[in-house]
Amino acid sequence: MSDILKAEPRDKVGKLHNRRLRATGKIPAVLYGHGEGSVSLTLAKEQLRTVLRHGGKLVELQGAASGQALLQDLQWDAFGKRLLHVDLLRVQAGDRVTVEIPVELKGEAPGENEGGVLEFIHHTVSIEVSPSQIPEKLHIDASGLHLGESLHADKIIDLPKDAKVLLDEQEVIVHCVPPAGEPADDEEGAVGGGSEPEVIGKKEEDEESDS
Repeated sequence: MSDILKAEPRDKVGKLHNRRLRATGKIPAVLYGHGEGSVSLTLAKEQLRTVLRHGGKLVELQGAASGQALLQDLQWDAFGKRLLHVDLLRVQAGDRVTVEIPVELKGEAPGENEGGVLEFIHHTVSIEVSPSQIPEKLHIDASGLHLGESLHADKIIDLPKDAKVLLDEQEVIVHCVPPAGEPADDEEGAVGGGSEPEVIGKKEEDEESDS
C-alpha cells in the first residue's frame, strides 16, 4: 500500500522561491516520466517525513497531480539533515523500476562471540521490481556467519518474487573479520617464520677460517 501525498502547484521556480517555500514547511518537487511533461509541485514537509520514516518509496499523489509516483531522488543539504528537493517518477501497473533497498541482518552471528566484527560491504542493494512490490528493507540471515566467513547476495531471504537483485550472486554483502589491528593467524605465522635463528658456533667457525 502506497502512502498518500498531497501535491500543490508550483508556479515559480528558482533558488530564492524554493528557499521561501521551505521556510513555510513545503518542499519543492518535480514530477516526470511516461512521456508526459514535467510538472513543478510543492509537497508538505511533514507528510514527506512520515513517508520517509516508514521507508516508503511509492506514493499516491492527490491534488495538483494524481496517480502513483516513485520517490526517485531526494536532494539533501550538505549535512544530510534538511530535505531540499524531491524528484518524482510517474509509474503505472506493469512498470519495472530500479530502487536502492537497505539490507539488514536477521539473527545473531556466531562470529561476534568468536571475537569477530561484522563489516558491511553493501548497506543497500539495487533491485529491479514492480512498483507495488517494492520492499521497505531486505534481510540476510546471519545465524550461520562465523569469524572469517562472508554472506553473499544470494543469501538475501525475503526478496519479492518478481524482484531481481542487480548484483552478482557471489557479491559479498557482509563479512565477519578480526578486530582492527589484530592480525589473522596466517599473518602471525608469516611474521614469526620469516627469519632463521642464528647458529652461534657456525658463525665463530666461519670468522676463524676467514682470518
